[in-house]
Formats: sequence, C-alpha cells, structure tokens
Amino acid sequence: MSSPAPTKPQVWFPDTSALVTIAVHTPLGDDVRARMGAAGTRRVLLAAVVGELEDLAGSRSSDARWASKALSELAWLGAPVPLDDLGQQLAVDFQEEIRGGRPLRHPAEHWGEAAILGLATRAQALTPLMFSDDYNARIAADSNGVKAVGVHKYLHLMVRARAMTAPRASAHAQALHAAGRHQDYTQQELVDGRLGRVGMP
Repeated sequence: MSSPAPTKPQVWFPDTSALVTIAVHTPLGDDVRARMGAAGTRRVLLAAVVGELEDLAGSRSSDARWASKALSELAWLGAPVPLDDLGQQLAVDFQEEIRGGRPLRHPAEHWGEAAILGLATRAQALTPLMFSDDYNARIAADSNGVKAVGVHKYLHLMVRARAMTAPRASAHAQALHAAGRHQDYTQQELVDGRLGRVGMP
C-alpha cells in the first residue's frame, strides 16, 4: 500500500485589492497580519502588487488614501519579489483573462493579481493561496488551479478555526460596509460562510 503524498506547505500571495481592504479598518488589518503574518506562515509580496498600490495611491480614485495606507503597512510581508521573464509573459495573458473583455481603467489594473498567477500557477513545492478581494481574479485563480480567498471568506475561516470570535468578525464586516467597501453581512453569515459572490469561488 502506497503512503499518501506529503502535504505541500501553503504560501499566501496577498493582492492589491485585499491589501487595500484591510487598510480600510485598522483592527481588521491587525488581525489579518497577526494570523497570516505569524511565524511559520509563508507569504510572498510581489513587486507588481507594490507597483499597482503606488499607481493607485497616486491616482484620483476613491481608494487612493487606502492604497497609500496599505503601502505604509507592508513590512510584515517582507521584501517584494520581482517576477521573472516567464512570469511576466504569463501575467499578460492572466491580465486579459481577469479583465474579461472590459477595458482597463489604467494599464496596471489587475496587474498585481495577474503577476501572482504568473508565479503561483508554476508553484511545485508549495500550495499557493491568493488573498484577493477581486472576484474576477479569484475566478481566474480557481480556473488555473490556485485557491483564492477574499477578506470576508478569510474572516469566516478564522471564525471556523476559532482564531476569531464571530462578534469580532461581524464588527470588521460592519466597518468595511460603513466605509463603502463591501455590503453588510450578518454574524451568522460569517459563521456559516454563506457570503454569496464574496465567498466564491
């Protein structure tokens, strides 16, 4: 009888959208950093994500101030990793897939997420996890063999793992809703994981 294949360690790839979301509510950002940034948890910050945050911070977007705050809170992720040539080529295709035929608002839109997929889809020794609040990026990740989790799904997973209480997760969700970042979710929805599109794929 053959032994089961060894479990590959997981590595988190936070994208631009998720980093902006957790910057909106400082207690939420603190909780995510405490969990995802814990010793023994692998994480990778791509230089492309930093570049997209910089572009967003310098824009007239309503998210510019949150992108600026996110840039000031990146130390827990370590030094940004540049994408190699093959990853760059793949990212061009992934950016097209994520935009889904819609025009790009600027050349760097979705580039951070596309760059993550350009690297994560080639991971062999690790199990890549994309931390993304971009629905289309999560769909693209899922269709290319990379698990993707949004901020609210991550809250649900923390509650399920008893790493966060349901009332605290609900307070985070309410703060994001009040800031206009997401629709509201009940405490029970966060416990059950019934988050609709935000919880998919």
